[in-house]
Amino acid sequence: MLLSQAKLHNNNNNSISNAINMSMKNKGNNNNNNNHCSPAILYLYPCLDGVFAALAAHLYFKATSLLSPLFFPNTVYNPLSAEDLPLNEIGDLYLLDFVGPDGFVQEISTKVPRVIVLDHHKSALEMLGNEASLGENVVKVIDMERSGATIAFDYFKDKILSPDVAVKHPSVHEEFERVRQLFLYTEDGDLWRWRFPNSKAFGSGLKDLNIEFDARKNPSLFDQLLSLDLDNIISKGKLSLSDKQKLIDEYLRKSYEIALGNAEFGHCLS
Repeated sequence: MLLSQAKLHNNNNNSISNAINMSMKNKGNNNNNNNHCSPAILYLYPCLDGVFAALAAHLYFKATSLLSPLFFPNTVYNPLSAEDLPLNEIGDLYLLDFVGPDGFVQEISTKVPRVIVLDHHKSALEMLGNEASLGENVVKVIDMERSGATIAFDYFKDKILSPDVAVKHPSVHEEFERVRQLFLYTEDGDLWRWRFPNSKAFGSGLKDLNIEFDARKNPSLFDQLLSLDLDNIISKGKLSLSDKQKLIDEYLRKSYEIALGNAEFGHCLS
């Protein structure tokens, strides 16, 4: 049923709509300073959920913007700082699936016209739950029941439908619909739900493609993601999982049990 829904998650439309309304209101307030700056998208890397959130942003700006967005992969172990960004070139700054270290949103919001947060992690809620600590130019959707990819899908797809947004390439609507199931399967694995048929095969098949998720190193990244075929990925993933299971079974067949410290510390396989 979820695979054919008009929106990926209908129970959270209000939070998405409110965020879009707030961002459009703030955009009007900052319009004079924002016309010649590019949107910047910071997305969690290397993460399937993060890169699909970035894909949703790519589709939106492909449909609406004259300026190409700036994509920045952002790692948890070495997150970007304000000094790493070309702040004089940035208008709206999007944080997808990762809000950065504690205090980053508060700092960066004083240096760019607007910050939009789309995330689902508990850490994001803990850091940004206090509205008083955030500037009026910070818009956020944090929903722990969804993944970053599906939050971004709904946000950017709904934003295209806003009467305040000029869509220059209407065909992008069809591209959103064509990749819908990829977003749902991505969420299913990211949240460890495994509700969809062959969800683990999807994850395995996609991983085996070895796509570089850094948009700066791989200029063809979004074209590669848009060209993915769900059935083909699952088919390859099934074969991959089968081969991996055969290897595991072979190692187990050759293994034997040894006692650790005369069994004082238990046993293990060798």
